[in-house]
Amino acid sequence: LLIYHPSTHLLFPPPSIHPSQALSGLAYFMALPSVTSPKVFLQIPSFAFALIGFILLWISLATPAWQVVYARELVQWVQSGLWITCQTRPNGMYTCTWMFSQSDFDFYNSPDVSSYRTPAFYQWQRTLLHIFLAVQLSVLIALISFCVSNSSGMQKSAVTLFTIFMTIATLTSFVLLVTFLVLSHMVEYRFYTVSVSGIYEKHRGYSFYLALLASIFYLISLGFSIVYLIRIFHDSSASGGLQRMGKGHQSQSTAYTYNSRDDYRMATSNDEFDPTFSFQPSYRSSHQFNPSIDQHFAMKPLPATPQSYF
Repeated sequence: LLIYHPSTHLLFPPPSIHPSQALSGLAYFMALPSVTSPKVFLQIPSFAFALIGFILLWISLATPAWQVVYARELVQWVQSGLWITCQTRPNGMYTCTWMFSQSDFDFYNSPDVSSYRTPAFYQWQRTLLHIFLAVQLSVLIALISFCVSNSSGMQKSAVTLFTIFMTIATLTSFVLLVTFLVLSHMVEYRFYTVSVSGIYEKHRGYSFYLALLASIFYLISLGFSIVYLIRIFHDSSASGGLQRMGKGHQSQSTAYTYNSRDDYRMATSNDEFDPTFSFQPSYRSSHQFNPSIDQHFAMKPLPATPQSYF
């Protein structure tokens, strides 16, 4: 690629551009945040923790190991989740059953799965699952609001929305985990019965701890978001105060102007003031008056001394 010069009618190669110049120009058009800006240290980590927690909670809900028990009589592990139950057969086969309707709760009377000796599903498990899905929807809305916050016109509203939905998701997820702990320790949900002598206690599995870890990530994300929101409102109030101070100072600022009667008056910013004003005094007396720069800011000269009759 050559550049045509019209005056010399010659072709010249284009000037070389340094990579740093190209990157600086790209950063200018993309409006990348500075590495020392609060967006880098507060908002982006908040988004990252929320995204990681969002993924971990989905993994927790998709896996069955909320309650785990080993039945020695059956020589198998049994895992009970919020919507799925899995077990290992003595021959190594891994089988799972799930529920999505009210009829699935009456597990042992179902002719399709009566041969599988697995824990029954309960109404509270289905309720917790639905509320957890609502938590994930709240986090999804918060993540979308982060993308909207990159627009300067909607930054404050988007950050506020992100903080509100993350607060709802964080508090709800911890309440759900506490509820699961309470219900899973009740006698009717705590033990897995195989026979009269074969009663085994269930323990919390890795799925529960993944949900707990996701909730902790939500809490950390909420902390970063609250600090960033406070910083935004503080900067906004500070800039608004400076603007009001500047307007007040401008309205109270004064300037001295000269009129046709060799008089000085005080003019506010609302009066018309000519920045190209030059001092041109009139000649009221018989002698010539030579002003100086200092006299431009001086007070009106005193009248002449009255004539003495004594």
